[in-house]
Amino acid sequence: MIFRKRGPRLTPVTKTEVVKRLLEMAPVKIGNSDKAVLVFFDLRCPFCARLFKEAEETLVEMARRGVITFAMCDYVVHKDAEPLHRKLRCTAEDERLKFIAEAFSGKKVEVGDCPEGNLRECERLAEEVGVYGTPTIIFYNFAKGRGYIHFGYMSPSEVLEAISAL
Repeated sequence: MIFRKRGPRLTPVTKTEVVKRLLEMAPVKIGNSDKAVLVFFDLRCPFCARLFKEAEETLVEMARRGVITFAMCDYVVHKDAEPLHRKLRCTAEDERLKFIAEAFSGKKVEVGDCPEGNLRECERLAEEVGVYGTPTIIFYNFAKGRGYIHFGYMSPSEVLEAISAL
């Protein structure tokens, strides 16, 4: 018997206002398209790190070309990651991707004493759309008022396939 590789499992999402609010609160947001890719991540999550290392460059480039809005929103699963997420929100916007890359690469990053900001509100809204772990990716088309959510790691080709389905 030959086994076929199944495509990514995408669950429908239709909470436009919640997704818009999450994009507003995301510490990383690039681009301004009707099609959005919103990644929920934890800075201590190994699969989040893998997804970031493999797909970030492509997603940022697509966002800069206006194809998508790319955003990354904190969803702290590992409690020792919370100081890192607070520091991310204290970091200058143009330095945040670099900070994430350093944290995911295992480099020692100074966390200092940063306030919580809207970290808890971001997590609460994430749960409202069904996020319960990391990585989770929302693919959303605001023009159509609907999108999809995927739980877990996706390969870059699967991410591109999901974007094309918007």
